[in-house]
Amino acid sequence: MPYPVSGDNEKHFVCSSDQLPSDQKIIKLYLSTHSLKVYCFFQSENIDSSKGVLGIFTAGGLAPKLIIMNSTYHDGFHFKLTLFDNRSLWVLDIPRRNITVRKNIAAAEEWTIKITMHEGLNIYETEGTLLDLVREPILQWSLGSKMSEALVKQLYPHVTDIRVAKCPCANDVALIGYILNSTYNGVFIGVTISGFWDYNKTKWYDLTENIYSHLKDEHKGLTLIDMVLTNHFLVILTSLGLFVSSDLRYPVSTGIQLSRADFCGFERVDYVKGKLWYNEKCFANREGFEADYVTITFDRNMTLSESSSCFYSKEPFLRWSPCLSSPFKTTRFLPHVISFLIDQESGTGIYLFHTRSSKRTFVSVSVLKNEKPNPQPKFPNFHFPASFSNPVGMVFHPRSHFLYVYGNEVWLSMDGGNTFEQLCDFLNNFVRKTVHCFYSSAISFITQNGMIYMTKAGSTRYTHSGECLDKVFTIYYDHLGFLHKITPGHVSAASSFSRSRGVNVFGKPPDLGFDAALAPQYLSPKEMLFFAHVPLNTSASSIDRMKFKNIHLGKLIKFGKNGLGIIRKLLEHTKGPFGFQTSILTEVVEPFGIESDQESQCVSASLSISRFKNHFYRITITTQDNTVIFKNSDREKTVVKPGYSSFLITEIEDSKNALSLATMPLTVTSNLTFPVHSWYLFDFGTVNGRNWNIILRPCNYWVQQNDHDMLSPNVVKYIDVGNKVNYELKLIPNTRGLRILEVPPVIVVVGNPSILKVKVEGRFDFVDSYHLKVEVASNYFHKGSTSIGLIIWEASSECPVSTVVPTMKSSCGYLRDMHYIPPRHIPHEAWASGVHKDTHGFNMIKTLPVNYRPPSNMGISIPLTDNFYHADPSKPIPRNLFHKSKETGKYKQCANATNREMCNCSEKHKLSDFLDVSDCKEKVRRFKFPVTQLPVVLEIHDEEKKFLAGPPYLVTVTELNMRQNWQIKHNTPLNVRKMQGYLEPMLKTEVYNPLGLNLSIMGSELFHFKLSVVPGVTFCELVEEFQIYVDEVPLPFPGHTLIAVATSVVIGGFVFIAFLFQLRNIHPLRSFRRYVRGNTANSSNISISS
Repeated sequence: MPYPVSGDNEKHFVCSSDQLPSDQKIIKLYLSTHSLKVYCFFQSENIDSSKGVLGIFTAGGLAPKLIIMNSTYHDGFHFKLTLFDNRSLWVLDIPRRNITVRKNIAAAEEWTIKITMHEGLNIYETEGTLLDLVREPILQWSLGSKMSEALVKQLYPHVTDIRVAKCPCANDVALIGYILNSTYNGVFIGVTISGFWDYNKTKWYDLTENIYSHLKDEHKGLTLIDMVLTNHFLVILTSLGLFVSSDLRYPVSTGIQLSRADFCGFERVDYVKGKLWYNEKCFANREGFEADYVTITFDRNMTLSESSSCFYSKEPFLRWSPCLSSPFKTTRFLPHVISFLIDQESGTGIYLFHTRSSKRTFVSVSVLKNEKPNPQPKFPNFHFPASFSNPVGMVFHPRSHFLYVYGNEVWLSMDGGNTFEQLCDFLNNFVRKTVHCFYSSAISFITQNGMIYMTKAGSTRYTHSGECLDKVFTIYYDHLGFLHKITPGHVSAASSFSRSRGVNVFGKPPDLGFDAALAPQYLSPKEMLFFAHVPLNTSASSIDRMKFKNIHLGKLIKFGKNGLGIIRKLLEHTKGPFGFQTSILTEVVEPFGIESDQESQCVSASLSISRFKNHFYRITITTQDNTVIFKNSDREKTVVKPGYSSFLITEIEDSKNALSLATMPLTVTSNLTFPVHSWYLFDFGTVNGRNWNIILRPCNYWVQQNDHDMLSPNVVKYIDVGNKVNYELKLIPNTRGLRILEVPPVIVVVGNPSILKVKVEGRFDFVDSYHLKVEVASNYFHKGSTSIGLIIWEASSECPVSTVVPTMKSSCGYLRDMHYIPPRHIPHEAWASGVHKDTHGFNMIKTLPVNYRPPSNMGISIPLTDNFYHADPSKPIPRNLFHKSKETGKYKQCANATNREMCNCSEKHKLSDFLDVSDCKEKVRRFKFPVTQLPVVLEIHDEEKKFLAGPPYLVTVTELNMRQNWQIKHNTPLNVRKMQGYLEPMLKTEVYNPLGLNLSIMGSELFHFKLSVVPGVTFCELVEEFQIYVDEVPLPFPGHTLIAVATSVVIGGFVFIAFLFQLRNIHPLRSFRRYVRGNTANSSNISISS
């Protein structure tokens, strides 16, 4: 997929998931159960040319690198330095297990990818996404009967609005639904996996019959109203009711299953005006304290007999509770709930109220207790000014604590709804919808008249993106932040590769200037004020269009001749100067062009300035030359002399006199004389055509992360009890010679300061780069999460990154676990063969008998444990003669199986030491008797490092087969003894120090140990198990004792008999020799006769 990069070859470096290039502007890769393949090559006029370019790179040892990352993962994979199949492309083949080993259906964060290659000063780079098709819940379902393209096109004439719901963890997975007019019935939803880049591949489903099955006779007028896709559920609001899917993690072949939520007293007219509200959070690696909440509000007056016009529910969304508790309803007024959101970071419920009688709007925050809002507010209610008369909604920026309230004004809160700051004022217009992107922190506001405004999360500056002239449309951000305009049957994607992502969707970016004359006023060589002139005869409806507004802050004022300035501050004037209601403070980047004597003949004149009537000043040309005169074209030009007030010419009286307005009238205390060439004339007027405009400022800050292990700007970090993590950023200014204020360019805002301790340090280096270090430490033994907003307040909206929102979880890291480190390493291939001998020829691997159970204290032949090893239900069970042995022994993995193949034992199960898969265990570590002082080494691994377990990570040790002939020794310094004294009475078991832990075993055969870290020192359940088989053991009691006693008796008897023979002078050996000789002599005297 082509992507612009630096260097002369920027249009030629292409990467794709296929062996042929695509016309898409971005890479979309998909991970299935098979390996991931990526192809990269250079496009050229012919194949030979492309192959030659690649050959040059390959010969120089250059090949691309693929980087895969998300908020918790980062890894790089290198392409081979040889061309694929001797063709003009590189190929990369990555097995799935090298990216992820998980295959369970659950919310899984989509990866972003970057493919880079450096060659000299040229950098070739392309980016895209990688989606796991195996795990994404909504993709495992059939939503209904599939629709053909022809059937979908039949809907277009009836569409009145469009709804898009995207997956919280994978924003490229989105659902699109049409709101239909009364001439067409049905609910129709499309599913995309590409973020609508492949719109023609969107799969459409008809859910009408599924919804009809939950209704009685009321089928007329069915259409989609709103929908929300949470991490595990799909919530659909229709004109005939609210419908919730079953848990998407457990698909069934019959298709999606919906259930209807009943709201007593609400009918079709209420559902049509209903809205769904959802605080979007990604629950990949979900914690126990994380859950989705959805709210539904109805736009009608609530009566005292009704429970509420607002309801909320926690997944699985089976029970819907009123947002308002009874104390609210007993007050003298009934506020209308515009929106209600659950803030999980601070554990609060946030209401947006509007009192229709007084037309006042306010926000109230309540603490959640038992998942219900407390009637007593957490803060004093925040009341918006009366100008905020048309509130529409409230929304959290995804995965952050930035709270936006919108309507005819937009307000921002960064402290959980306690205080708000005004961001925009749209006067008679109002925002009807907001669209957010977590990756780029971009936020777009869609107004009622089709105007699109954009800001960045946490920023108090915004800009005008353009106007959409389509009657029916919506906009959508994909996972990488590209803006898409969606209309029935068509999607327009942003073609710009700047991170603003939306500059080409709505055509040419609008000019933020306005038709009014500006009067420049010098404050210093590098600072100027520009006053916006409002003529006296201006109508009230036009005055607002002739003012500077908040939207201009941070932008550039550009003059047609030459000149550029950064708008730093907005000033509003209520008490003068006369004729100027607003002005802006500007830092001069490039000097502004002045009028020459060819353009204005009065430039060569000396001027006399005197006070006239009604706030006006008369400017008189005192030069006698008749060619030096005022012309009508000089109207709305400004006379400027540094150190004096400027004068905007408003009227030409005659060729030598003009009337003007002073920008600083209080400084004009007497008549003024400006000699020739001591003053300048600027034309920022409209008489000769407006020659100035206000444009977006190019990116002025680059963000560099010092955490080399994680390149994602919005990372998730886990902080265990007593631990801390550092998060560092480097902000590199691009100021082109502008002065740098020694003011930190970044604001740090913590969503929930009570969860974690946050310490911030910052400094400037010698090149004016700002280094920020955020140290986050655990606070209490309390689980929770908080987002930390790092807002570069001066950054342009054109910057790729202007807001960074890392998430800190006071919890156990999902990769944090504990491992037993055996004293001798056995390679993986040795386990397959079952043979690995030490230097003495002793085999260190024991293959267990089929259906093996370890012995008990009653004897080898009387096992009493329930645990089988190397289980096979089709084979006989040894050592099963005694009654107690027959009563014990239960299969786990092999339960309900008739043979070992049905146990579904994987290779991982066969090598695991954990008890729950002991049925699969075939081979264990073998030790020779006796096992004495065997070191037990435990190592704790997390996302970033590994270390030996030691205090305070004390452990308990359990033998899982109830065997007793083993002993543990450990070191007990003072701090360990104190912890033992506290923990052992509470746990009712012995507690050990894992540092210097030694194990001695006096028994035989298999021992299965479980080591658990004590509670209270970590959020994690750190548990490890290991197995030891003790072999070549002496005969057990009483066999060994009986043999020893018998041997002693025999030897003692021989000694006693020898003593008696010696005492009686009996020599058995001599007697035996005489006996032998006598027999020999008798044999020689024998004769044979015939």
